[in-house]
Amino acid sequence: MKQLNSKKFKFILILVVLLPILGYSQTKNPYTDFKLPAISDEILTPDSILNKFMLYWIGKPYKLGGNSERGIDCSQFNKRLYKDVYNKVLGEVAYKQWAQTQRLKKDSLMVGDLVFFRSKASPSGWHTGVLIGNSYFIHAANKYEGVKISSIEEPRYKQMIRGYGRLIDKK
Repeated sequence: MKQLNSKKFKFILILVVLLPILGYSQTKNPYTDFKLPAISDEILTPDSILNKFMLYWIGKPYKLGGNSERGIDCSQFNKRLYKDVYNKVLGEVAYKQWAQTQRLKKDSLMVGDLVFFRSKASPSGWHTGVLIGNSYFIHAANKYEGVKISSIEEPRYKQMIRGYGRLIDKK
């Protein structure tokens, strides 16, 4: 019986000493300390900061009007991406972001351009995301899918397209 108590004591001592060490994290940058989701090379961009941002945010929840990792909507996601990746300021809502951009044709799109959609699901009637190349865009999709990567060639997005825009650089 004494030996069993001694084993329990040693086990508890090891737990008390090791658990705080194992649980300690020195995270300085949220975009570098995360588990990578499954993602293909086709989706990654030449911009490593954008890649880290995307990989960090994929799977975070959607929340209408939200602007944090606990829940974010499409326009606030764009705003956050532009601030963190490009150090540029976008408007609060999709139609204001639309007003900040120059219209583009589909064949002249570049990584970082904005894509806008008509949406019956959104109270504003708008949905938006950021193009990442090869017809893909990242966006806070909806409460079921959260932040994800989609293709502008998917039938549901193809029929909802409103247009494409590039931020007008005000000097």
